[in-house]
Amino acid sequence: MGSNEAIAAVGIALTFVVSVANLIYSLRNNRRTTFVNTVTTSRLKWINSVRDAISEFIAVVTRLSDHSLPVEKQEELLLQRDMLLHRIALHLNPLDPDDQKIKAIAVRARELSEDGDLKKELPVALIELRDATGNYLKKEWNRVKEESQGS
Repeated sequence: MGSNEAIAAVGIALTFVVSVANLIYSLRNNRRTTFVNTVTTSRLKWINSVRDAISEFIAVVTRLSDHSLPVEKQEELLLQRDMLLHRIALHLNPLDPDDQKIKAIAVRARELSEDGDLKKELPVALIELRDATGNYLKKEWNRVKEESQGS
């Protein structure tokens, strides 16, 4: 085997090693990118779902404060309100203080909507719920952005 053949063999071997290293790096990087994209997409869906449930809950509770509604409509709205309250609770982490604060405000709003003497406090509770949820979702959105940038 001549020196030209040895140089060619070393060149081929180095090319093979570099190609394998590149393949391994690409596979790992693609797997990580796929995971981040999946988590990011799921979080965005979750954020939108929480936002929709809270806004619908606020709208239903506000609508229930109109006592001129027919009994059938009130019963339908009561069912919808309670279903939304459970959906909100299920979206939230039972161990996180921020999540539980939002749940507590929603429960308080439900209780206020049932108590005729406390009607003045209901709009305040609904605004507090909206603002607490907005702050919470902004924090989650920032987490999504950081994770998607690889921080």
